[in-house]
Amino acid sequence: MLRARDHVPHFTITALDGSRVAYTRIWQRRHLLLLCLPPGDAASHQYVDDIRAALPDLDPGDVALVAAGEPFEGMPCPGVLIADRWGEIMFVAEAAEVRLLPPPQELREWLTFVQSRCPECEGEAL
Repeated sequence: MLRARDHVPHFTITALDGSRVAYTRIWQRRHLLLLCLPPGDAASHQYVDDIRAALPDLDPGDVALVAAGEPFEGMPCPGVLIADRWGEIMFVAEAAEVRLLPPPQELREWLTFVQSRCPECEGEAL
């Protein structure tokens, strides 16, 4: 299972909309909000819609929202993962059902945190 401070493994997955997503196209370019949800489930689609509604100002040039219909090794399903542009995982959560995943507002707070981090400053603190 992936945890905070791990790095996102490079993956290629099928999104809920049927498109193929390769992490190499996101890595080092954008932060990642990855949702791994059961495909064909009404609750999955509603969760994605709720997140999009809660994050109307989500900058697609800064944050990639990927709603996956299949897990990859270490990724819980249903689950949520937030990582910075260099692949360091800041937040990961799993649940028995989609309705038990973190609410969109909590994900907004995590994304705000990730976007406001200063990697240069953190390197000096180590």
